[in-house]
Amino acid sequence: MQREGAQTQDVSHAFGADANVVRLVAEAHRLRHAYLFNPIFATETSLIDALPHQFIAVYHHLLKHSPLRFLLADDAGAGKTIMTGLYIQELLMRRQAERVLIVPPAGLIGNWERELRVCFRLPFRILSSTDAVRTNPFTHPENRLAIVSLDTLRQERMQQHLFDAPPYDLVVFDEAHKLSARRETDGAVTKSKRYQLAERIAAQEKHLLLLTATPHMG
Repeated sequence: MQREGAQTQDVSHAFGADANVVRLVAEAHRLRHAYLFNPIFATETSLIDALPHQFIAVYHHLLKHSPLRFLLADDAGAGKTIMTGLYIQELLMRRQAERVLIVPPAGLIGNWERELRVCFRLPFRILSSTDAVRTNPFTHPENRLAIVSLDTLRQERMQQHLFDAPPYDLVVFDEAHKLSARRETDGAVTKSKRYQLAERIAAQEKHLLLLTATPHMG
């Protein structure tokens, strides 16, 4: 029996969750917002040791632009794939991007998939023309991180699927010198089909990153 004047305590809303679950939830929230306290957090979650020029490219240049329209033209062997992976990781962690499309030449798609998976634990999926036979591969949630070769994407059906789908937040063109256009003697500009595709994509997507190590006029 409660004595007169004593205060009662309502325990109907008392906290009774498992302590380990609470700890995991708190840790998840800490990691989700880690970039607010550590602006280079992606360097700690990836399996790379960024070289000075790679660090400068990502944190002093790429991340300073929003929307991004950038040509990364370092020499061959400078690690443009690593720089791109680090930039993607930061965008994802900062929730500035959810959908990313990589467009390299066909011979490099395996290298891109492997480096992004091994170095950054990013599960990019390689898309081919067979994926577009019965459905639109660019609308599947599992393809929010995707790789498709330039010539595959140039196919009419793949192009139509791409522009029917929600825009990607970031599109990366590797070997961007293959997106050629030339100015004729009369001043007219002749654009290749690859250039026209990239031009159309650039008008739709939020961030655009071009990679090349090949000097090129056009």
